[in-house]
Amino acid sequence: MPHLPLASRRAVVGVGAVTLAPLLAGGLSACEAPDVGGLLPGADPSDRSGADGVAPPDPSADEEVVDLAVTEVAAALALVAAVRQRHARLRPLLAGLEAMHAAHLAALEGDPDEGAAEGVEVPGGPAAALAEVRRREVAHQRRLTDLAVRADSGQLAQLLASMAASVAQHLVALPRRVGAGR
Repeated sequence: MPHLPLASRRAVVGVGAVTLAPLLAGGLSACEAPDVGGLLPGADPSDRSGADGVAPPDPSADEEVVDLAVTEVAAALALVAAVRQRHARLRPLLAGLEAMHAAHLAALEGDPDEGAAEGVEVPGGPAAALAEVRRREVAHQRRLTDLAVRADSGQLAQLLASMAASVAQHLVALPRRVGAGR
C-alpha cells in the first residue's frame, strides 16, 4: 500500500472553512430539528405553516408509520424492562437502553403500556438475555431506519432516523458479554 502524505494543518483548516462556511451561514444544524408534534396523528393541521409555498405532508399518510414505530419502540422497551427485572446483573448495563426507549416512546406520544412486559419471554441466563437484547436491538435499529425511509414527512423521517442512530450508539456501548467492557 503506498504511503500517503499527511495533510498539513493549513489544508485541513482551509477545506474545513470552505466546507463549513455555507452550512453555518445557512443556519443548518441537526440540533435545531423542528418540532414534529404537529405531524403526529390527531394533531391540529392548523399548527403547521406552509409559508415556504410547499404544502405540508398529509398526516394521515404517516399515521401507519407512527403506529408501527410506537409498536416497535414499545416492544423494545418491554423486552429491556423485562430483562432488567429478571437479571439483576444486567440492570446497570441496560438502564440507558430502557431510558432511551422510554424517551423515544414519549417523543412518538405512544402509550408506555402498549408493549407490556408481562408477555415478554426472557432467556434464563444473563448471557443469553444480553445476547437476545443485542439481537433484538439490531433488528429494532433496522426497522426504525426502514420506517424513516417510509415516512412522507421530513420531520417524522428525521425523528425516526435519529432514533435509529441513538439505538446504534447504545449498541456500540453495550457489552457483547456479561462482565466484558464492550
